[in-house]
Amino acid sequence: MKKADLHMHTTYSDGALKLEEVINLARDANLDYISITDHDTLKGSIEAYRMQDRFTDIKFIIGLELSTELNGESIHILGYFNGDYNLEGLESYLENQRKQREIRAFKIKDALLKYFNIDLNMDFANNLLSITRGSIAREIIKQGYPYTHKEIFDKMIGQGCPAYYPSTKLTTKHGIKLIHEYGGLAVLAHPCLLRHNRPLDIISLGIDGIEAVYPSNKDNDEARFRTYARDNSLFITAGNDFHDFHDGKHGHIGELFLSDKELNIFLEKLDVK
Repeated sequence: MKKADLHMHTTYSDGALKLEEVINLARDANLDYISITDHDTLKGSIEAYRMQDRFTDIKFIIGLELSTELNGESIHILGYFNGDYNLEGLESYLENQRKQREIRAFKIKDALLKYFNIDLNMDFANNLLSITRGSIAREIIKQGYPYTHKEIFDKMIGQGCPAYYPSTKLTTKHGIKLIHEYGGLAVLAHPCLLRHNRPLDIISLGIDGIEAVYPSNKDNDEARFRTYARDNSLFITAGNDFHDFHDGKHGHIGELFLSDKELNIFLEKLDVK
């Protein structure tokens, strides 16, 4: 049985581990396919794809997690590419996204000081290609403030909290179109986390697939997302959204996976062998 984990992060965005460390974890989990899906950058994923000759026991699918906005809510769209397209133009576009993230990070810094008396040293931002709220939460803890990752998101930087700012003004419709323009497939990431939009709202904008298998799913979420996929002619994906060990929010590489017929459908849609 072939297995794929199609959602994970590295130090190219807000992951705790370097690219090769993440690849080795995937190999240890006996995965056959993975996609590095860092926030608003393809750099790590393309680097992995170019290392295919070094890691012959696992196959790399170029991917990213694109930040968009719909009805005031952050909507993440996973984009997957088969490697046949020139993606330099897309990466140039993403550079502006990352600049907006940097601006957002310093707004969050000011709000953390104002509302929570957290005077965050921002030197860490100099070493990050894409600064996310996850990066900031990890740094708050690292700099000695007595909060958990969950507390930081629930009370400080999560949507609706005093230090929350959106990372982008890119609309979800435009984000999906952008992925399609570069020959990619657009997938709604972690639909279980939506608060102000329904999965069907995003499906109507032209996505190709839905991340039905995800560690934060509750009750009948997976069955519901599978039904949406079937009724709207979408494929499904699976991902653990790995960032770090035991971060209280995401899964571990290989815990959940896509396999068998569903994996084959995804690979056929992407035209990957």
